[in-house]
Amino acid sequence: MIKPKTISWLSLFIVFLCVVGYCVYLQYLSPTLYGIDSYYHVKVADFIKEMGPKYDFRWAQFSTFKEFFSDKDFLFHVLTIPFLYLSDNILISAKYAVIFYNVLFILIYIFILKRYIPNFLVALFLLLPFLSVTFSTYFIYFRPATLMNIIIILGVYCLINKKWKYLFFISVAYSLSHISFPILLGIAVICETIRYITNKEFFVRNIYAVVIAILIGFLIHPNNPNNWFNFYLNGILVPFHVLTDSAVDFGSEFYASSTKDILLSNYNLFLSLNIVIWISFLSRVRLSLSTLVWWACTNVFLVLSFLGHRYWYNVNVLFCIFFASYLKDWIADRQWKDYLKQLNIFIAIYLIGVVVFNPFKNLIINIDNTTRTNYHYENVAHWMKNNIPEGETIYHAYWSDSPYFICLNPKNNYLVVLDPIYMIFHKGRMYFAYRDLYKGKIDNSFEAIRKLFKTSYGYTRKSSGLYQQIIDSPDEVEILYEDDLGVVFKIIAKYDLSKSDPAAES
Repeated sequence: MIKPKTISWLSLFIVFLCVVGYCVYLQYLSPTLYGIDSYYHVKVADFIKEMGPKYDFRWAQFSTFKEFFSDKDFLFHVLTIPFLYLSDNILISAKYAVIFYNVLFILIYIFILKRYIPNFLVALFLLLPFLSVTFSTYFIYFRPATLMNIIIILGVYCLINKKWKYLFFISVAYSLSHISFPILLGIAVICETIRYITNKEFFVRNIYAVVIAILIGFLIHPNNPNNWFNFYLNGILVPFHVLTDSAVDFGSEFYASSTKDILLSNYNLFLSLNIVIWISFLSRVRLSLSTLVWWACTNVFLVLSFLGHRYWYNVNVLFCIFFASYLKDWIADRQWKDYLKQLNIFIAIYLIGVVVFNPFKNLIINIDNTTRTNYHYENVAHWMKNNIPEGETIYHAYWSDSPYFICLNPKNNYLVVLDPIYMIFHKGRMYFAYRDLYKGKIDNSFEAIRKLFKTSYGYTRKSSGLYQQIIDSPDEVEILYEDDLGVVFKIIAKYDLSKSDPAAES
């Protein structure tokens, strides 16, 4: 007869294999990468592989990157380099890397969950985040957000358990991996405040470890001192512009989604929260330090998520660990088997949620949409590589176009990448002219492109205002390449380039 403990281990192992298989399946469901920044990140890893950590980023000619480039996700890119040797196709290498980061996250997530709940529940909690469309969508991107999740949950675990030596190395890694690293210092202060309130102890070594590690990370960064400037732009100016609702077109993930979208995309989180509330109503639960700290960390990102949609990715992970710690407090010194009836009710609630909300259907819709868009951009980039002379700067109507082009056609130069803040700080007036160009608000657009960006070649989506101007100006512009979503064009009209720039004066 198989022992219950063996069955519990076996169930966890089977679920682990199924989740890993599911992640692999999602990667190969599309021939393209997912998202936009994925293309930028894999190419930057390739640049480090070919040129080392210090190089001139010439691919963003009208951005601070040209003179003051700093790789804000340096460690993420370095960890990716080994996967570039596994295939001649850089996109396939990126998929291998995504699977690696996925599996690494799953293993560490399991490691932390096992501190609070038994194996059979760990198996169920392993599935819980994947019921969120937001989590699943970000999980398949080749972006540092998953590495950030790994570092955060390891960091919080070390804070709770006063493992300050491990915390030091985790904090160094964070400062080299993601621009959001100051959050860990805030979490450390919150953790020690809670510890002091509950246990009358303030473990100051945790604070010292994080502060010193962050400073060391900044100093050893290969792009020092540019990384200080980069943090100012991306870590301070971007949140300022977003909060003040300035006239800058940042990515949609920097802004909050509608309440309906939040509830539908993260219904698993709100179902779990309701279970916690009902348990609190029906039982007296003495909360541990771990539960209080995980809940506080969840709230940090919950507040951020109402400012930017992307933080729901972190909320899903942190809340699941909080939930596990809360259940441990609820059971206390009693046996888990005494609560199987209640746990079965919880499982039934989630199964009903899966049927009603069908997160997998919505995820497939997202995948289909991004595949169509990314396939278009890949085709455009390959056409440019084969047909536009090397060294030409290519105008692109949206700052989010260039990650694809830099990745697949690095022989040419572009305008700005990753974020408009880098063009704004480079030359603010130029950015606002750039923004008005794609909206079709400048009458003499092609003359402005020639004078502003010193180029005759360009790309724009058909959804832009500029596209209609191209159609209406056959004597000024020639369409070189066209498909359902966009066009590559060349400005054929002759302009007097010695005169002042009309766009900059508008």
